[in-house]
Amino acid sequence: MKVRLLTVIMCFATIMSWAQTLDYPTERIDGCLVYKYPVEKSIGIYRICKNFNVTEEELVKWNPQLKERGVQVDEILYIPVADVPREEVQQTDSSSYRVDLIMPFHYGNEPPTAQEERLIEFYRGVVLALYDLRQDADKKIEFYVHNSGTDTARVAQMLRDSSLYGTDAIIGPFHAEQVQVMNQWIKENKVPTILPVSSDLSLMRDNPYLMYFNSTVEQEEKALVDYIQSSDSKINCVFVEDSVVDEENQRIRETIVKHRISRTSIQASAVMHDSLVYALRSNAENIIFFPSDKYRRNRALIAKAERMKNEYKLAIYGVFSWLKEQINLPLIYTSTFTTEQEADMTQYDENWKKYFNFRHTVSYPRYDLLGYDLTRYIVGQLWGKTYKGLQSDIYFEPYCEGGAQINGHVEILRTE
Repeated sequence: MKVRLLTVIMCFATIMSWAQTLDYPTERIDGCLVYKYPVEKSIGIYRICKNFNVTEEELVKWNPQLKERGVQVDEILYIPVADVPREEVQQTDSSSYRVDLIMPFHYGNEPPTAQEERLIEFYRGVVLALYDLRQDADKKIEFYVHNSGTDTARVAQMLRDSSLYGTDAIIGPFHAEQVQVMNQWIKENKVPTILPVSSDLSLMRDNPYLMYFNSTVEQEEKALVDYIQSSDSKINCVFVEDSVVDEENQRIRETIVKHRISRTSIQASAVMHDSLVYALRSNAENIIFFPSDKYRRNRALIAKAERMKNEYKLAIYGVFSWLKEQINLPLIYTSTFTTEQEADMTQYDENWKKYFNFRHTVSYPRYDLLGYDLTRYIVGQLWGKTYKGLQSDIYFEPYCEGGAQINGHVEILRTE
């Protein structure tokens, strides 16, 4: 499903009108006037070419998916209007760009889940970014929104019906399986695609047009090692061992061992029997690493550690989502974001109130800001302008030669 949400108009372009002989909607793309033709039943490529007075070569050029298959009922084909000259691309055309947002939307009478609430917040941030971008008087952005759902069917349909034809950049999709489906199309059409939440490593090595906002495990490992080695205090890493250790947590442990950082280990069963003291060191800050980044698996272990906070200097290593839990020890976590105190929200808050006519419902709109920053960043790239980010200094660097772009801004943050 494609919805043309809004067009942010910042210039006035003269669009020439031509008499049409066929009753189908038209659009001018790259200076060419084309029909947007929904394929009818019992019609093939030969009949389409005959009806529109175009060659098969021209039809396939505008609809490259036809190289691999025949036409499909109801798919939208772009067909050049015969005998209409190509419009010279003027300066106003060269400063006009199209951006597509691909994300799942909440429908129905049931209240949105916590994950759906975050997507709503992200979307609000996107809308506010488009509102703020109107300040540029020399540029134009056409913005399209697609409801991707949560499976692969809808994004596959977008590729079949050419819904993304003519796009200059994409924000989304939000699910790794959907990125897999779109990967080859993105690569072949050379469309910069910024992925807001995906951390799937499988596509990072062969598609330079994918831009991952989330950091990789390797980046987090390096940031953690730098944090420990640059600390003014002596640090001891305490690994709580279990029969099942998450893969990412295991890799972090291997990195600590590789860099010969002070460490001790203890079984989770021993911690539950109040033996954590045997793994702690009184002359260092003890950072405790758990077998999993799932808070529920570690809740009882954390409670045992909290009992010793008056006797030893303790901190725990976790993830951003643990911030919502009541943890009575300093929390150390890796983040692509800055802290709330470092983000200058003054202008953002003023524009938010002006546009939405209400104040934020959360104390720190992290996901609103994510949508805002990624939209401002990708539009800035199209316009040749630098945008660092309001809550994160966004900068992308190649994962490997010919591979995806990874956000290189990674920090170790700490609560007290």
